[in-house]
Amino acid sequence: MNRRRASFRASLLASLVLAALFPASPRAGEPSALDALKLSAGDEADLKETLAKLAAPSLGDRLQATVDVLAYGPAARPVVEAFAKGEGEAPQAAARLLERQALQTNLPVVRIALQDGAFEAVLLEDGAPNAVANFIMLAERDFYCGLAFHRVIEQFMVQGGDPTGTGRGGPGYRFADEIDAKSLGLDKLTVKELAQKLKQKAPKEPAASLSVKELYEKQGYRYTDGLASTPMRRGVLAMANAGPDTNGSQFFVTQVDCPWLDGKHTVFGVVYKGQEFVDRMQVGAKIERVEVLWKRDHPYKVKRIEE
Repeated sequence: MNRRRASFRASLLASLVLAALFPASPRAGEPSALDALKLSAGDEADLKETLAKLAAPSLGDRLQATVDVLAYGPAARPVVEAFAKGEGEAPQAAARLLERQALQTNLPVVRIALQDGAFEAVLLEDGAPNAVANFIMLAERDFYCGLAFHRVIEQFMVQGGDPTGTGRGGPGYRFADEIDAKSLGLDKLTVKELAQKLKQKAPKEPAASLSVKELYEKQGYRYTDGLASTPMRRGVLAMANAGPDTNGSQFFVTQVDCPWLDGKHTVFGVVYKGQEFVDRMQVGAKIERVEVLWKRDHPYKVKRIEE
């Protein structure tokens, strides 16, 4: 497998997460983030080779080809569409892949350029509209340019966005959390069950019998029904905070699944390309620029908490 394809494979888990997150394709005539996502000629050639393997004799090879195609993310869709117009088993399989939501998006897309590479993410505006508005607004003001990832914990996450580099800085304002505890199942999951899931000792009664949602509400968290909140999986972008409703400019990107953080942080994006740069990041790595590749046609302005 060549280096380009290996790069996409490295972000496989994030791409599979996207399959469960993206809404239906945009309506005819509606602009799409796909317009901003273009494969290089080399990547396009590799993808076409992979699509041909959808008709491989071995079931294992066919499954691997399916995984590899989805790992290209939404940028693959134009190539897959063209390939699916052919005749035979492989084009038919490609046509079925077009129904997979991992190849669809009409959500904002950003590229976070680092000193040694870049990673790209889809921003989950339908699930966290204010957090996305904040991130895009700051990005377009070049707020993140030159800021370092000041906190890196291997096999956990990388955190940046602090203009002071201390972990205590921000943009000079705060905004509220955007989390739907019910969509995350926290209203059904008991504290005891969560502890068992994490292989930790459960607290004593009556706390053990509370739902996780009830426990967190006692800690000051407030939830909003009707949001399409995303679980804290590998490859998500989430707001860093110092407790309930203390969001600002700091964010983190996960290297592993973090179910113990569900309900405590607003998830606003998913990496679909370049997760390998997140995984190998070192403390002090600097953001050269956050580029908004595509966004919807409306103003992006954060709603702040008035002091």
